[in-house]
Amino acid sequence: MNLMNSATAVWKRMWVLHHEAKNLMKFSVSGNNSQWDTESAESTRHKQEGDEPPSGFDTRQKIGLWLGPLLFLLTLLFVKPESLSAEGVAILASTLWIATWWITEAIPIPATSLLPIVLFPLTGGLDMDATASSYGSDTIFLFMGGFIIALAMQRWNLHKRIALWIISLIGTSTEKIILGFMVATGGLSMWISNTATAMMMVPIGLAIIYQVSDLLKDDDSIDTSPENFNFGKALMLGIAYSASIGGLGTLIGTPPNTIFAGVVSELYGVEISFARWMLFGVPISAVFLIIAWIYLVKVAYKMKFDQLPGGQKVIR
Repeated sequence: MNLMNSATAVWKRMWVLHHEAKNLMKFSVSGNNSQWDTESAESTRHKQEGDEPPSGFDTRQKIGLWLGPLLFLLTLLFVKPESLSAEGVAILASTLWIATWWITEAIPIPATSLLPIVLFPLTGGLDMDATASSYGSDTIFLFMGGFIIALAMQRWNLHKRIALWIISLIGTSTEKIILGFMVATGGLSMWISNTATAMMMVPIGLAIIYQVSDLLKDDDSIDTSPENFNFGKALMLGIAYSASIGGLGTLIGTPPNTIFAGVVSELYGVEISFARWMLFGVPISAVFLIIAWIYLVKVAYKMKFDQLPGGQKVIR
């Protein structure tokens, strides 16, 4: 009986962790701090009460629960490509099972994440020592550090303070405003995921666009409609471009950087430190940022007015 109670408690705890992991992923995509606070508080309440958060075990999850093992077995039994070894087929089959359970949320995400420890050695894809040691990889902790930085900046609105300070420092002409947004977005994207940075900056950019549009509504020489307002187009595209460009600057700027460094270290024995990456990453980001800015304001969307109406007041 005690064993059953312990297993039930562990399972409930897994669902709590599942919802916390989902909240973290939603935050990294949307940058929505209010949603994070609300859902995180909900998970905490369930954890304190000792009950299971609503898992919503619906049709999708039931299908996924059986589809994952089915794909695993079908791949092991019938997929025999000449160019892929037996170990490769085993890893492919295991990956299909894991991915299916992740996508359908058939069981809690933390539990699904432990499947490789069982499946890889069982199928002969990878031995136990290599599989288990991968969970302590430097890459995992680097990702974790990036999430912690993002959460801390969002929690105290540091991203807004940094962005507005940079924009105010660069200037308030229309072209400089766009450059300021791009520099701020690129700088933040070096430490936070590209998508989260873009979503953090878009509301600030939209507020500026709406205010400028309102100030220019009586000027017949400037069309401020969404489809024809060059300042708005350039600003939004500038945020999007610079979020991706800034991610090149550091190892944690975007996940592919970290994965690349890990693969190079493992396959070729070349260690790329954080500072070493920045030595070439930051200059490349800066050059691409300037190129993107020149293209937006000088080629694609030439500005029809030079100074921002209201100047510093609009920024503040």
